[in-house]
Amino acid sequence: MRLSLFIATAGVCASLLSGIARADPVPAAGAPPAEDPFESMNRGFYASHNGLDKTFFLPLAKLYRFLTPGFIGQAIHNGLVNLSEPVVIANDILQARFHRAGQDTLRLTANSTAGFLGIMDVATKAGLPHHDNDFGVTLGRWGVRPGPYLFVPLVGPTDVRDLFGEAADTFLNPLLYMRFPGHMTLEIASPIVSGLDTRYRSETQLQAILGDATDPYATLRSVYLQNREAMIHEDETAPALPQMEDEPSAPAPNQTAPAATPDHAAPATPDQTAPPAPSAAADATARAYADAAGDPDAPIATARACDLDGGVPATHGAYLASRD
Repeated sequence: MRLSLFIATAGVCASLLSGIARADPVPAAGAPPAEDPFESMNRGFYASHNGLDKTFFLPLAKLYRFLTPGFIGQAIHNGLVNLSEPVVIANDILQARFHRAGQDTLRLTANSTAGFLGIMDVATKAGLPHHDNDFGVTLGRWGVRPGPYLFVPLVGPTDVRDLFGEAADTFLNPLLYMRFPGHMTLEIASPIVSGLDTRYRSETQLQAILGDATDPYATLRSVYLQNREAMIHEDETAPALPQMEDEPSAPAPNQTAPAATPDHAAPATPDQTAPPAPSAAADATARAYADAAGDPDAPIATARACDLDGGVPATHGAYLASRD
């Protein structure tokens, strides 16, 4: 654990000092993003880190995976995750996420007992999955700004807040204060093995994110910053989207339209579902049509019912109803 503290502290000091030394005036047209004022320095560190990763770290991670196949590698991974649970619980409490702290405590207890010191992840199968948490998230939850984005060799993408948070997590780990046979070996070996395990397991995801990226550095920066913000605000309810302006809103079922005043009374709308009832004159006309149809010698009637009394003959109304 002291090794991770040393790397984090040395990294932030080197990054800030190098950034101040190399912070040359940049023309306005090529000004770096506001979240990455040391972009030139960070890109140099990123290129150096990629070179070391391809020639050193990734081959070591693959060798580690080759030496720990199947159940062995999974058991080591589960044990490393179980060692990180006390830091997760401590930050849950500091973030006032007490329900989650209780769940993570149950997870740690279950895996440390029924899971044989964490080499078996029985808690995930019981509905208690692991989630990452650190002091950088705690600081962000209480309003601390992230500060400049940094890419630190041996650490990777981070920012000033998260880099100091990583150093603070060392003091939250109870292993720092425990004394037992082999505790120094565990303190030194665990961050190294954890780094190799994480590097191998993240290879597929890194290739998916950066494989086809036009600017891998900018893509990695964006993904990192968005992921950190999501971790800080993950339990906050997303705001409801406003209703579209051009979408008509339906009136409530119990609301009625305001009554029209006598001066501005709306014209009555005829019922479109049924034809109007025929008048007596229309009935007589309809009978005349029927008699004419039965008597071929009768004169053809040319008058319409609507010409007689303004109505619609029953036969014509039935025809319109059949068309509707």
